[in-house]
Amino acid sequence: MNSPLTQPGPQPSNPAPSTLQPCRYCWREIDQRDAARLWAELLDWVDWLRHRYQLGSRVPACWYRHEVVVEELTALMAAHTAAYWCGPDSIELAREDMTAWHTQWLWPAIERLTRISDFSACRPHHCRYQNHPQPLHAGVEEYLAAEIDTHAPPLSMVPGTEG
Repeated sequence: MNSPLTQPGPQPSNPAPSTLQPCRYCWREIDQRDAARLWAELLDWVDWLRHRYQLGSRVPACWYRHEVVVEELTALMAAHTAAYWCGPDSIELAREDMTAWHTQWLWPAIERLTRISDFSACRPHHCRYQNHPQPLHAGVEEYLAAEIDTHAPPLSMVPGTEG
C-alpha cells in the first residue's frame, strides 16, 4: 500500500530542511552527549528554581520522571535564559523581559504543570508516574491518503508546467 506516512518528504523524525536546525533544548533531536549536558543543566536549574521560588509541593522531587514536565521545564529554562542572559554590549541595559518571564512564562507554566501532570499520585519517596504509549487511531493511513488526494498535485506532475 502506498501510504502517505511512508512517502518521501518532510516527516517528523527526519532532519529539517538544511536551513533549520533543532535548538539545543530539543529533546527529540539531540544526541546522547547533548542529552547528558542538557540533563545536567536542567537538574541544576530546576533545583535552583524549586529553592528560589519555594516550589517543592508544585514541582516535586520526582519531576524528572514525568516526561511532559521535563518538556515544560526545559522550555521554561530556555525562556529564562533568553530573558536573563545577554551579550557583553547590553549587560547594563534595563530589561523588561525579566518581568515578562515571571508574568508570561513562570507562573502560567507552574499552573499548567498542576493541570498536565499527575503529581497528585506521587509521594515524597514514591513516584507513580507511568508512560502510556499513545497509539494512532485505526484507519489513519487510509484517511490521510484520501485527504491528501483532495489537494492539487505538485506542479511537476501537471502537464504543461515546469516545477
